Amino acid sequence: MVDYLNELREGCLEAYTGIIQGLKGDQENVHPDVMLVQPRVEFILSFIHHIAEDEDHSDGVVANAAGLIGDLCTAFGKDMNQLVEMRPLINDLLTEGRRSKIVKTKTLATWATKELRKLKSQAW
Repeated sequence: MVDYLNELREGCLEAYTGIIQGLKGDQENVHPDVMLVQPRVEFILSFIHHIAEDEDHSDGVVANAAGLIGDLCTAFGKDMNQLVEMRPLINDLLTEGRRSKIVKTKTLATWATKELRKLKSQAW
């Protein structure tokens, strides 16, 4: 059951990532269509927070969550910093990812953390 739940969560995170990346576009400037998702960002972060609370999350779930957090940062900018700060377990999840022995997880968590730090420095 734990494996099934982790696979389901991975699939949901991959779907969210696909939606964000698809609407954002691949140009440097974010396409305005991504704003269609903005009302749902808080729900997406709540989902990631819920995953972080579960001790049985897999490395793949951590990697996909980190990648999604990074994509949300690049799509929504400074608004994301405030939303993530309200959920400290998300930062704990990124720390866990940076400590992972799996290269993909470590890379995505490091990238997401850098994106969050960029947003924090822009807020100053």
